[in-house]
Amino acid sequence: MAGTSKPNEMPAPRVLARAARENLGEFEQRVRRRPGLGGAAACLVIVIVVVNLLVNRVENVWGRSVGVVGLLIVVLWGYVWFQRVRGGLYLFSEGFVDAAGRRVVSVAWSQIRSIEGQMTQFAIGSLPAGSAFAYEVAFTGRVTDYEAAWTLNTTYGDVHELAGLISRRSGVPVTGLTDPYQL
Repeated sequence: MAGTSKPNEMPAPRVLARAARENLGEFEQRVRRRPGLGGAAACLVIVIVVVNLLVNRVENVWGRSVGVVGLLIVVLWGYVWFQRVRGGLYLFSEGFVDAAGRRVVSVAWSQIRSIEGQMTQFAIGSLPAGSAFAYEVAFTGRVTDYEAAWTLNTTYGDVHELAGLISRRSGVPVTGLTDPYQL
């Protein structure tokens, strides 16, 4: 599977602790997250504007404010990007742990109730502007018996293959839109 780890790459201690607490078994592989291209493109535009302001020596308060705020946005996006890429979805023999930043979600294969493929299409006015594909994994919490859902989106390298793997491990079929390339 694209974006998976080498067998000897160990997860962070907080991921291992959560997996041990939830009895998820042995670590098998990591599915990496990737940064969003939209955020990178927006940051590139912001950097171009800030550099233009610096080169043209804008001396008013508004120009300097735009430059400072723009640089803060780029630095914040870089921090979020680093936190997202450091995490990932860690597959264990009895479930998975998804970690990004401070958020850690763990789900045992036996807790999964449904896996549904969903496509969201975006439009500007009446013109199609793009689409996003995701799988919603519904599960029951161990302690509270509360129904919750977790979304696996295209921040994972091959979300279609990942959903198939989770389906095979949990024994729950994928419903809804099962092929991200069908319309």
